[in-house]
Parts: sequence; C-alpha cells; structure tokens
Amino acid sequence: MTYDRPSHEGRWPPEPNRYVTDVSGPGSDAYIAWSREMRDASPPTMPVVADGTVYHLDSREARREKTGGTWLSAFDAKTGETQWVTRLWETDEFYYFYHQGPPVFDGDRLFTQTHDGVKAVSTDGELLWTFQNLGPHQPLPDHASPVVTDDLVVAGSYGTDDSGRPEVLYGIDHQTGERVWKRTLENFDGILWRLTLDGDTCYAPLSSDGRVLALDATTGEVIETYDAGPIGAVTVSDNQLLVLSEHGPEERLYSFDIDTGTQQWSVDLNAGVLEGTIVTDGTRVYHNEFQYLVARRLDTGEEVWRVGGTDDRYIHQSTPVIAADKLYVSAYRSLGENEGDGTFFLVLDPETGTELGRVIPWNDVVPNMSTPAVADGALYLSHSYDKLVCLEDCAAGAFSHCLLG
Repeated sequence: MTYDRPSHEGRWPPEPNRYVTDVSGPGSDAYIAWSREMRDASPPTMPVVADGTVYHLDSREARREKTGGTWLSAFDAKTGETQWVTRLWETDEFYYFYHQGPPVFDGDRLFTQTHDGVKAVSTDGELLWTFQNLGPHQPLPDHASPVVTDDLVVAGSYGTDDSGRPEVLYGIDHQTGERVWKRTLENFDGILWRLTLDGDTCYAPLSSDGRVLALDATTGEVIETYDAGPIGAVTVSDNQLLVLSEHGPEERLYSFDIDTGTQQWSVDLNAGVLEGTIVTDGTRVYHNEFQYLVARRLDTGEEVWRVGGTDDRYIHQSTPVIAADKLYVSAYRSLGENEGDGTFFLVLDPETGTELGRVIPWNDVVPNMSTPAVADGALYLSHSYDKLVCLEDCAAGAFSHCLLG
C-alpha cells in the first residue's frame, strides 16, 4: 500500500492580514505528522508558510537562572526538520510579551516586532537590522506585527502614552532600517491597535480617540478619517472598511465606504468581541461574538448563520481561517465535571455553518492555540504546551491511532 503525503505547497497568509486561501487543509481525521519543542513565553503565535518552509516566532521569559528573549526559527514544511534558528534579542528583564504577533514574510526577508524593536531577518536566518520603535513600557496591543510595502516597513510606538508621550507611526526603509518618515499622533490618549495595509494605504485604529486614520504608507500623510471607536485591527474588503467598535457599553460592527468615508451599515453585537480578526471571503464577513462565530453578508451586515454557545462547542475569541471549502475556528468543549475544557478546531462549511467535523489532536486540556496556518493538506499551529505542530489527514487508522499517514 502506498500513500502520497500532501504537497505542503502554498503561502500563509496568502496576503498580510488575509486568512482565506484556495488550498485545502486536513479534515476531522487529522493527526500530528510532526511537532517541535518551543519556548514558554506567551502568546502562542501563528506560523508563517512560504516556499516549503515554516517560519515561527517564539520567546522565553527571563528568569533568575536564564535570560529571556525571542527566536525566529525555520522548519521544513513536510518533515519539520530545523533549517535554522536565530536569536533576535536577549534580556534579563521580565515582560508580559517579548514579541507581538507573527513575522511578516516579504520575498527574501522577514520582519518581526519584538520588545527590542522591529527586526529584519533574511530567509537564511541573518539578522539584518533593528529599528527601535517602542518605548520602555509594555506595548499594547499584544499583536502588532508591522506592515510592509515594496519599499517601506510601517510600525507604531504602541503604548508610549503610558509615559506621557504621544503615539508615533514610523515609515522605515525596507533595505536599510533607516527612518523615512515619522507621524506623531497628537492629542491621543488611547490604544493604537495593529495596523492594516491595503495597497499603499495604511489604516491606524485609535481606540478612545474614536477614529480610524487612513494614511499614505509612502509618506505618512493622512488621507481620510473614519469616525468609529475601534477595539481592534480593521479589515479591508471590496472597497469596504470593517471596524469593530465600542462606545461605552455598546459594541457594534461598522462598514464604511473607503472612498467617501460614509457609513454603509452597522449592527449591534453582544459583549465579548475583543479578540480575533474580522475575516471576509468577499461575500461574507466572519467574526467572533461571545462564545459564537457569526457569518454576515458583506454588503448588508445581515446575519447568515451563527455557531457555538453549547457545552460541546464554545467558540474561542480567535481568528477563523478559510481553506477552500472548509472553515477552521478554535473552540472548546467540556470534558466533564471538574475535568476542565478541551480545545479543538471546529471544521465548518463557510457557506452554511454546517459542522463538517472536528480536529481533536489532544484528548486533554490545551488552554490556548494560535491561529492556524494552512498549506496544501496541512495545518500548522503553536499551542501553550510549548509545541509547534503540523497536522495532516490520516490515510488509515485503528483504535484512535494513525497507522498510515
């Protein structure tokens, strides 16, 4: 008997901040094809896949007996064989987060946000440059990857308001790491959320200021202002700007026309929409709502389906992923009284919300998993048991064990 393993081809994410791909991932019979030990600092970070390589960013907390810091590693997508490991920085100080979000792949290099600054790394593991964009305080939010154009890397200062200084946006030369432009956000005392790039336009969500700024990524000049109270990164699709917003106790999802800045529609949301990214496939919008995953029409905001809210499938506040005809979303189920909760991936039909299966590689409690990365026939993720894993379909199994894969 022979079995052809998946090709593991494809790039993830297909584009920055886009979680939809045409390649197909594994189904409910998925097993762990390979795993690698990772370090212990939170949070679990989404892997990045390109050209048959899995890139992963992880950190270690500084403790009395050893220093902390952040590492970028490259693994063979099929076998998990380590290609290289680069330590990006080292510290004796304790931080809640030593890195913010996954690396950004851009051809011959990757860009990462660490507490030590934005770093450029070649695809063979050489540290090329560091740009100090953060202040001494703990940055907010915990996910703040830079955005990358053909020539520039754009990053924020994230959290400098704690020191009484205004937030700043920087345009950094892609090749040299030198500052090209600087935009100071005066009279702003809230959180600068993760940036979103669409073409040469960069969107900067400013929380308590109640605005989303659209800037020319090449110059830092403000193009447009959208009135909303953003509580996370924004999503751009089909000339629409999608914003999760909060005004006091009220939470809403807004759609704005990008060209005119006018509101197209808005819908009320239940409490708890504080994590995860809005995902759209060009027809529907998918987002978390307290213990649920909700699908809406992109053109009107009308609800199409809603999944979750029961003991056997509470939806985590996380980012859903669409791979061809499957939607993956992190969920958890009760393991019984005093047994805690088990984490798994719920596999849904993105059009109807129908459950197609469950990927349950662990039978015990796994508190947190990253957003998964998808390549042809494979699902990659990291989790808070300090592992990076590759999941594939099992060709033949018996007694809950994969015999051929």
